[in-house]
Amino acid sequence: MDERVEHWFNRRYGIARRDVYLIRTPMGWQVLGREGGSEGREVAHYFDEEGVARQMLRRMLETVPSGQDNWALMSGNAVRDRET
Repeated sequence: MDERVEHWFNRRYGIARRDVYLIRTPMGWQVLGREGGSEGREVAHYFDEEGVARQMLRRMLETVPSGQDNWALMSGNAVRDRET
């Protein structure tokens, strides 16, 4: 079963919304990026090692258009700001 380890959200809605997920799978790690909300466009990257997956996660957080990079880490019902 897949386990969502982290979920980052850029605090925007509609077409400007971005979500980035770090997921532990039975086979390794997945980084999933979504643009435009739940019905938006997705891209997935698969990795054997957590460290490499986290590098991709950071890259995805850092390469969004300016003004759409106000990231928050979603944790249950809590939201934590991204520490840069």
